[in-house]
Amino acid sequence: MTQLPISYPPAKHILRSLRYEVEHRPDFTSTASMEAGPNLRTTSGHVEIGALATLADATAGGLAALAASPGWIATSDLTLHLAGAVNAERVLAHGRVLRRGNSKIVLAVDLESEAGASLGIATMSFSVLPRRDGNPIMSSSSEVTTHSFLPSDGQLDNGSVEEHIHEAIGVRTITDVIGGVESDMTEYVVNTLGAMQGGAVATLGAASASSALQAATQSNELFECVDLVITYLSLGKAGPIRASAVVTQINGDWGTARVEIRDSGSENRLMAVVAATAVRVESSPNTDGSL
Repeated sequence: MTQLPISYPPAKHILRSLRYEVEHRPDFTSTASMEAGPNLRTTSGHVEIGALATLADATAGGLAALAASPGWIATSDLTLHLAGAVNAERVLAHGRVLRRGNSKIVLAVDLESEAGASLGIATMSFSVLPRRDGNPIMSSSSEVTTHSFLPSDGQLDNGSVEEHIHEAIGVRTITDVIGGVESDMTEYVVNTLGAMQGGAVATLGAASASSALQAATQSNELFECVDLVITYLSLGKAGPIRASAVVTQINGDWGTARVEIRDSGSENRLMAVVAATAVRVESSPNTDGSL
């Protein structure tokens, strides 16, 4: 087993907030984990779906990069279906390559608690790109590789790692837009292509959908996303990155919304479209992975 030197991510980064650790194996499978601390939870105590999407995206992305070597990859789409609101204190991600082609790589990531309870599944596809200067150098796929993206000592000392994921990303509300939220482009959300990381995009999309559904019901009840279907259309590099939503259905205790995410600093270019399903949140969660 080899431990690779890591030049990515930066000292303060979304992956470090997850305390993300991963092992990639020569058979193009992987196992990763994140610690679902208070900084990764909703106001009701459930694990943020954006953090889970980041876990899935990072796990699949690292595996896809190995499968695409010596080329590089960019996320094309991500579908995340949760079995319900997630309450586990530690979440494991088991990734596997489903298809390895010359132009596209397709993967699945199963999410589960440490106790083995199934929490959800993500499927993702990545476009294979030519390698660019600055892309991380991946070790040979014939070896087991491990990465640990843990907080730096400085982060632990000043407490910044405990910022809520929304605060760390810099999510803020746009009051005159339905489901309007935005954030700036910072090192915290950057990916290996210098654009907003796919999980951060998912976090904005989920926040936008939840906000729009809550506004549509004109109530104080919270909505939390349990399903995300994201199509990534272009890279967001300038910022602010802005999301807006259209509510497509509200039925009893759940609803759906369509979200558009745009790079306002790059001629308002459409970056991603998100189809989200969210449920009303009423009960306080346990921490064993069950509802």
